[in-house]
Amino acid sequence: MNADVEALVAAKIRWAWDDGCPVAARDAKVAAEMAAIARRRWSSYPRRNANIADTTENRINDLARGIAEKFTDGGWPMVGPLISDYRWLCERIAPILAGDS
Repeated sequence: MNADVEALVAAKIRWAWDDGCPVAARDAKVAAEMAAIARRRWSSYPRRNANIADTTENRINDLARGIAEKFTDGGWPMVGPLISDYRWLCERIAPILAGDS
């Protein structure tokens, strides 16, 4: 099940790169790594954010921050305006992670 979800997320990430998203993975290996991290972060949201409402918007923001921290050289302090691109990407993969795809 997790492998299926990760494969769908990785495919969507590759689609986003082809569509011009500057923060999406350029190659399949990085897309798979990004997908695995996204699935784990999405699944662990309630445990990590017990005092924050469990809404899709909050999950997307959390997911964008987590992926940005991992895949931006220099981590979170260097993300800057690219956070909007990470958020856009996460809005595209969220339905898959939520099981709505």
